[in-house]
Amino acid sequence: MQIRRIAYSAVLALLLPFVAAKAQDPDTLRRSTITEHLDRPMLLNQQGISGTVNTEKITAVPSFLGNSDPISFIRLLPSVQLTTEMEGGLYMQGSDYCHTIITQGGVPIYGNQHLLGLFSVFNTPHYKGMDYATTAGQETRLGGLINMQLQDTLARRVGGEFSVGLLSAQGTVSVPTGKKAALTASVRRTYVNLLYGPFLKYEGFKLNYGFTDANLTWVWRPSSRDRVTVDFFGGWDKGNITQAIIENMEASWYNMMGAVHWTHYFPSATLKQTAYATTYGSGVQVKAFNISWHVPSCIRDYGYKGTFSWKDWEFGAKFSYYDILPQDASSQGTYTDQNYIRAQRQKAFETTLHAQYSRILGYWFELKAAMGVNLYRSPDGSFFWGVTPEVDLAFDLQEGGEFHLRYGLKRQNLFQLGVTNIGLPDEFWLAADGKRPPQYSHNFSLSYNVEFLQKAWSVSAEIYYRQLYNQLECVGSFADLYFGKFSLDNSIAAGYGRAYGVNLMLQRHVGPVTGWIAYAYSRSLRTYPELHDGLEYPSSHERLHELDLAVTWKLNNKWDFGATFVMASGLPYTAPETLFVVGNRLVCEYGPYNGSRFPTYAKLDLSANFYLRQGPRGKTGFTFSLYNALGRKNATALGINLNEDRTAYSFGPMSIMLRWLPSIAFFHTF
Repeated sequence: MQIRRIAYSAVLALLLPFVAAKAQDPDTLRRSTITEHLDRPMLLNQQGISGTVNTEKITAVPSFLGNSDPISFIRLLPSVQLTTEMEGGLYMQGSDYCHTIITQGGVPIYGNQHLLGLFSVFNTPHYKGMDYATTAGQETRLGGLINMQLQDTLARRVGGEFSVGLLSAQGTVSVPTGKKAALTASVRRTYVNLLYGPFLKYEGFKLNYGFTDANLTWVWRPSSRDRVTVDFFGGWDKGNITQAIIENMEASWYNMMGAVHWTHYFPSATLKQTAYATTYGSGVQVKAFNISWHVPSCIRDYGYKGTFSWKDWEFGAKFSYYDILPQDASSQGTYTDQNYIRAQRQKAFETTLHAQYSRILGYWFELKAAMGVNLYRSPDGSFFWGVTPEVDLAFDLQEGGEFHLRYGLKRQNLFQLGVTNIGLPDEFWLAADGKRPPQYSHNFSLSYNVEFLQKAWSVSAEIYYRQLYNQLECVGSFADLYFGKFSLDNSIAAGYGRAYGVNLMLQRHVGPVTGWIAYAYSRSLRTYPELHDGLEYPSSHERLHELDLAVTWKLNNKWDFGATFVMASGLPYTAPETLFVVGNRLVCEYGPYNGSRFPTYAKLDLSANFYLRQGPRGKTGFTFSLYNALGRKNATALGINLNEDRTAYSFGPMSIMLRWLPSIAFFHTF
């Protein structure tokens, strides 16, 4: 009997790699899965500058909260344009931030950042990894894709990790709930103002802020061919700002998501299905000059998505029902005329069907072709439909690298707009309708990726061009809210745009020193016929040049170090030519729209991990980090600052005062 068991174990060990490669049976051993995961590099480029992030290996990259943040990490890649510390959106290859879909287990998350863009809503230890791509595939988005991978292994014992720092505390625990199921729960809470309140000032604005987020994921494997995952996520933010001219500004926003995933493995096919509900809401209340206004908004998405993969084919379907409240402003006070046109709640329905075929053509070529059909019913009853063809031709030179030539026609039925662009929760979602038709774009790219010196190094390069249609821009301002003249229809302009650029990246995968250096040249241009004399101008998130450097160094079993450095061209802004005060009203005449630029942006972050212990059962230690080690006061916005008696003002770039901000956190895994 003992010999038979040994023989069976040996055969099973030989078959495991083949079974995993074919993805026919997910019930692999946890130890083998973890070992394979840790052997992967920190950043794996699969096609050009798209790939997978190993979240277990980015702990040495400097982080603001004491634990690694995947969204902050992804901003260091050349395909993602940096904005400012106060902007949480991801701008991929010249597209707007709403063009990038951010998902958790394939379910959309409509608010991906906490305040200031310093914190993402994703608690890294809860996830298996992160996928990223410069194209969203058959998702109804014009830009890229970020997907947080859910854990899919079963915990055999109680384990997890926690960390406690000067800014926040977080904990993750995995518990077996039977032989075929396991539960993973995470929670995180920040207490920024406890120690850092005096530093969090925005040109005289005093900021109070805090957030909480939580995750719950249950994995059940009723059989070797079935996997069921139940996933919940929630995040809550609240903050307020006070200053001489603003008596009080309160803001709150939240994310909530629930989903059930079921995967069934047939002998030669795979069926994946997901039913979900996800929502994001925000509200801003401001009181200034004896006037107060309230600006709430929300989006709810109820949906189903499924894919059936068989040999070289994949078939998919997605259904979404949207319930949206755009920015709905109301105010009370002396100077308002109460002529607001209240926003109407929007209800829309979207269906997407697609098929994809992959085929190796001879020794050198591989073709992937997809065709989708998008059907959309808008809130006003208008009906839109369109096809979404996509072609990816790969030319594989083996040791000489791999080229990818891609084209895709993308469609998107949702817009995201806002009065400001500095990370405040005034951004809102809006459904396309008869007045504002759905967006679409033609996307072209050519990429190259090669590994050399025994795959220790790699080079990636990509050139791209995108033509964007039916773009919207919010031309309203807080002044419209202040004087009671806000109207959603009158605050939106329509136009078109284009984006093009080059991304270059040199990466070191293995050894005690790993990381990369990347450079991006990017143009993102917009044209709105009814604005600025119909002239083309740079979008507000355009960075002409950006240099990113990320380095990690594992010194020994006790220490590892990390550093990130970013230098980028200044963002465009519209400079004023004249500005004067009449009573309590500011009157300003501006120059060419986005005709000026902020000073060059530069920031260096440093971190070090000290391990008290490292072993198969976990690790314990401290994380030391220094945010903005150069002490540079980078411009984040343009604003007007009045003194307390309102007799003088200044106008120019404004910065958030986070200079040489140190942090320390204790971590323990078990």
